[in-house]
Amino acid sequence: MGNMVGIQHSSSGEKDFVEVLGLKEEIEKIQSTIADFEMGKKLNIAIVAEPLKGKTTLSSEIERINLNRAAKITFSKIVKNKNEISLPDDAKKIVILDNCHFLYMRKPGGFDIFYEFLDMISSQNRIFVTTWNIYSWKYLNEAFGLGKYFPVQIFIPAFEKENIRLFILKKYEKDEIKFAKDEESEEKPFFYIIKYPVELASLGKKIFISAPKINISYLRNRFLKKQKIEAAEDQVFEKLYLESNGNPGIALRIWDLGLDYPRIKPKNIGIFSYEVDLEYEEAFTLNLILSYQSLKKSEITEIMGSMMSVDRILYQLLSQELILKDENDSYRVRPEALSSITTYMEKLRLVW
Repeated sequence: MGNMVGIQHSSSGEKDFVEVLGLKEEIEKIQSTIADFEMGKKLNIAIVAEPLKGKTTLSSEIERINLNRAAKITFSKIVKNKNEISLPDDAKKIVILDNCHFLYMRKPGGFDIFYEFLDMISSQNRIFVTTWNIYSWKYLNEAFGLGKYFPVQIFIPAFEKENIRLFILKKYEKDEIKFAKDEESEEKPFFYIIKYPVELASLGKKIFISAPKINISYLRNRFLKKQKIEAAEDQVFEKLYLESNGNPGIALRIWDLGLDYPRIKPKNIGIFSYEVDLEYEEAFTLNLILSYQSLKKSEITEIMGSMMSVDRILYQLLSQELILKDENDSYRVRPEALSSITTYMEKLRLVW
């Protein structure tokens, strides 16, 4: 099956319900580990994925399943005060910590909170369910052996194509979106007259004879409309699947860019390939944004050092359309550029 948790709304007017689109085995593994904890066996859990792949949604589903016995904390920026990770003595026994890649700052002296965190999860009689950006996870595992603290590791796999379709269409009513073929031949009527050229050797010239013509394309469009729409829909989701590499967040972004509501055509699903060519400081900054998923300029400056240099670097990354600035004034990797960026970073050995 596919690999994502999604919210589905009932069309019968009954209470909204949650339907899991894939990840059934992963959820069962997490719930089994929680059950083992309640029997006295503690194994902390790490949910790991690339940006936009669904780790926050999965952690929210785990919170929903364990609603009366779990507490969730979400980090939205680099944590600098250890009080932000301190838990009261009466805190619930299942602790869900979302976006744990904000628990360190990649600079000398920037790991105090991270050490406090490792001490907390090792010493407390609680089970910790955590989520991590995959690039931060790999770095921290290489540098500090992070995986040893989380014997149960859930790496969110790619969506299958059909689940991309379910994930995209779940927010629309049935038949709300109109899928159209790239080329439609309905300009001419069902029946029309054309002129055929005929060579008359005896006269040594060409004449034109009128003849009736049936518009086959019109007939196809009229009588095979359902098949045409289905073919266009299949093409749209095939392209979304390939362009997103099965990442639902990226698929949604590409869908939104191509949608001319309520109409969409296969040709509107863009093909995104970026020629990335950066100086080392620019590449390192882009790697930071990739690893943290979102960073404010002040956080980048604290890691990098020079305000003037950071301004120039961010300008270069923005002008090459590799990053964007969101409504919270944080910088993020442009979703449709993620594949090109990670390929480039792998070549530089900044990610692996």
